[in-house]
Amino acid sequence: MRTLVLWAVFALLLMVLPLIFDSVLGVSILNQMAIAIVFALSYNLLLGQGRMLSFGHAVYFGLGGFLAVHAMLLTETQTLAIPLVLIPLVGGLCGLVAALFIGSFSTGRAGTVFAMISLGVGELLAASSLILVSFFGGERGVSADRTFAPPFFGVDFAQDVQVYFLAAAWLFVSVLGMYLFTRTPAGRLANAVRDNPERAQFLGYSAQRVRFISFVVAGFFAGIAGGLFAVNYEILTAGNLNTASSLLGGGVRAATGITEDEIPAAPDWMLPGNLSGLTSGGEALIDSSNGLPLARMDRGLMSLQVDPRAVDAAGWLAPGVVHVGR
Repeated sequence: MRTLVLWAVFALLLMVLPLIFDSVLGVSILNQMAIAIVFALSYNLLLGQGRMLSFGHAVYFGLGGFLAVHAMLLTETQTLAIPLVLIPLVGGLCGLVAALFIGSFSTGRAGTVFAMISLGVGELLAASSLILVSFFGGERGVSADRTFAPPFFGVDFAQDVQVYFLAAAWLFVSVLGMYLFTRTPAGRLANAVRDNPERAQFLGYSAQRVRFISFVVAGFFAGIAGGLFAVNYEILTAGNLNTASSLLGGGVRAATGITEDEIPAAPDWMLPGNLSGLTSGGEALIDSSNGLPLARMDRGLMSLQVDPRAVDAAGWLAPGVVHVGR
């Protein structure tokens, strides 16, 4: 009963937010936060639930976004009539297919091996984006007009607030889907493989298969985030395949174990673009917010474990209690 109440409050909050922050800037930031939350939680399925540090998770975000833009272009040229509410699902399916292929050879090992493979795949796709101009659009990217899509019960999604409710609906569905996945046997086994892969192997479970399932699910929801990005901005460029911003945001928090909830980290993902337009010191503030956590991690990110007793009243890590696990 308590869980149902929390989900109802979450849905009500999503509906009320545009009424509170009703300015153009406020609705725009809400759209960005919705996209960032979905992407951050999909990354949390890898790093937070399965301890798989990926440097190429933005690949599935970018591929999903590019395919979503091409689907919008097909609707614009009247080749297909895809409702705009299904465009994020198109991106999710693209991310799922890409994760099926890449995960088949990258999830055999965890730790450094997996991280380096993901980095190589990310750099390969980033370099290919400037070569495969027909799909990625080169340096100009690919753009489309969302208003050409068939109206959904009379809504043409020409206004940002209409796009927000679409993003909020997919946000709710995605968060609920990822929550339910963590309650499935596959989600529970992902935690077991994260904590002790050898013990899971001795019990008869394949650590590679468990990691593969989590990897595919994470790629699917990252593709949904990419589809929402395409609907909101109506353009995708090669920069959307870059992984730097994703790792310095929610990835750092999940790696340290300070918080399992990536939703509060969403503002930090979208603040750089907004602060840079409001103040000349915006980039310095963002660099400081990302640099301070890194300064406390003198032993790196790989397999970093934090003793709950290490967090003092101020929320900082006490020195000498952070240790590297298996």
